[in-house]
Amino acid sequence: MTTLAEPPSPTGARHRGTADPGLIGLLGFVIATLTAQLAHLGVQNESAVFWVGAAFGGIVQVTAGMLSYLIGDDFHFIVYNAFGWYWICMPGFLLGGELGFFEVSGPAKPLFMLIFSLLGFGFAVAGATHNTVLPLTLICVGIGLGLESIGAFAGVDGFGVVGAWFLIGASALATYMLIEKFYWRTMGRRVLPLGRAWVAGAADPES
Repeated sequence: MTTLAEPPSPTGARHRGTADPGLIGLLGFVIATLTAQLAHLGVQNESAVFWVGAAFGGIVQVTAGMLSYLIGDDFHFIVYNAFGWYWICMPGFLLGGELGFFEVSGPAKPLFMLIFSLLGFGFAVAGATHNTVLPLTLICVGIGLGLESIGAFAGVDGFGVVGAWFLIGASALATYMLIEKFYWRTMGRRVLPLGRAWVAGAADPES
């Protein structure tokens, strides 16, 4: 029988004594994404995006990705590393623009965002084997980054605004998963439903 102090590990019994890297991975994603989109909507300036994006979006998510590698979790290894390094590059774009050193201009930044939009959709397919909320989160990421990329290419701010709201939605969904994961891992209680998997194939019902 499972005790409250030791809920079943989603990655297998042999890793039951390890913490779940997804706890900090989701936290980093939520804080970085929300901060960036508030700046995109004009609520705050981009200075916060540099520091919060590099620390929480970059360092924290890459750390979560590498810890996922150690427990044999391929899905979260690539997802957290991909978006973690994205968040290390994006503050670099901002810094280059401020200093005029290796400044990124023209279509490079929106093209970079478009690449990660497509990755978000691709990751959603594999995420659909876990539960309902995870693929919805990744689809919102794909749509949000795609719209912001199109807005930057076309010079139409409206696309970027709608994209920012999709990414805020992704942040809200990730917060929802974080709450469920935290209480399940620390108290052994399911407090929020994540929904059924869309596709059969994963033994891990969590995010």
